Amino acid sequence: MRIACLQFSPKLGDVQANIDRADLLLKQALPQEYGLLVLPELAFSGLPRLRRCTTIKPYLEPSGAGPSSEWARNTAKRLRCVVTVGYPEIASTNAECSQATSENSTAPASLCYNSTITVSAEGETLAHYRKTHLYYTDETWAQESDTKWLTTTLPIGPAPLTDLSTREGSDLSPVITTFGICMDLNPYQFTASWTLYELAMHTLSTGTQLLSLSMSWLTNLSSTELTTSTKQPDLDTLNYWIERIVPLVESKDEEVIVIFANRCGEEPGDVRYAGSSWVGKVGKGKIKIWDIAGRDEERVINVDTRDDPEWTLQTVDREAVDSTLQ
Repeated sequence: MRIACLQFSPKLGDVQANIDRADLLLKQALPQEYGLLVLPELAFSGLPRLRRCTTIKPYLEPSGAGPSSEWARNTAKRLRCVVTVGYPEIASTNAECSQATSENSTAPASLCYNSTITVSAEGETLAHYRKTHLYYTDETWAQESDTKWLTTTLPIGPAPLTDLSTREGSDLSPVITTFGICMDLNPYQFTASWTLYELAMHTLSTGTQLLSLSMSWLTNLSSTELTTSTKQPDLDTLNYWIERIVPLVESKDEEVIVIFANRCGEEPGDVRYAGSSWVGKVGKGKIKIWDIAGRDEERVINVDTRDDPEWTLQTVDREAVDSTLQ
């Protein structure tokens, strides 16, 4: 499979400028160079951090019909690949949403969701996922997915080794894919047991081959630490992500390809994002990474999963280590 994810630094609320920035970063991409392209959570609206639902109201997009969905379809057709992008969805009429997100409201906006849409190379909707575990800032405007986790198939599997210019979508095999959005990786509301591993266990139970995560993950790094080592990943964040998919890593039978498509950059109010997007394969006690972006680096990660991974991490048997030290 050819998998790409776009890590960039969208500006809060500047939808058109963010679309233009994404187009610029993807300008050199060739048709059929990617099989799948994944963008971050709320890629073009940015992530509202204020505890007021009116912050997001001007940027809500009708289900599968706003500027993010239009961009996904246009880009998928241009690049002849499957595209996933995060966006703030309004699934109700304008009147209903206006009532739900009135300026005096402090309750979650009904019928609005933090979503991703996935479209085919022909611009057809393949999947539409709504975030299941909401972060506290989501709770001011969005509601939880009414269908929980989404697992489906995407036509992105290995094709016969032919010239890219002659490869057709019909040559591609279906890949069982599970979707998640940022906080989905965490225990529900940070109150559920750490060891439930809700998303990871669902991934295992469904025979998922590919886990695709669109993220707006924060970092504890200082502004100086971000800007002085832009191309170095945030290793604390990487370690945390791996801890949250331990059941996949420790699976003795299967390996799962994982995509962590995060954003980078800073926003007013001391808000900084971890970047460090990566594509890898986990299972059988190992974490194999084809490519990983820096903590504050705007670029496209583009990997071919038929190639050997660049890095391999090996898990350690903690009990064996402890007994050796005693």
